[in-house]
Amino acid sequence: MSLKDLATQLSGLVQDGFALDVLPIQKGESGEISVLQVTVEGFDELPIFVTATDEQILCVTNLFTKSEIKAELENELNAMLLRLTVNVPLSSFGMIDEQYILFGAMGVNTIVENIAHELVTQAENSLEALDALEEFLK
Repeated sequence: MSLKDLATQLSGLVQDGFALDVLPIQKGESGEISVLQVTVEGFDELPIFVTATDEQILCVTNLFTKSEIKAELENELNAMLLRLTVNVPLSSFGMIDEQYILFGAMGVNTIVENIAHELVTQAENSLEALDALEEFLK
């Protein structure tokens, strides 16, 4: 499924009581959409960036940057993230450059209802993660 098709199917869809808003935000060299920004109603401050390869759909939420961490607690935060990853359904913690993220991946043949469910779950997980990690942030 192309990202354009996915955007069309997800836009305005209500999943688990939350409406999804989809905005294509980046086009590749061929002019095709390469990244979608998905906002789950009620979680507007935590957009999910969706991209796809031939094999998987990757969903990424930016949580905070390294500069937002209390420097003396960075090692403790990283240890906490490793422990929390097991308890966060359908999501994992990671880093892209200096940005801490929450991400999830699924196969490209996943049905749209399951993709929407994953996006809602990731939005909920992101907010819960930020709440759980608040003591480590400035």
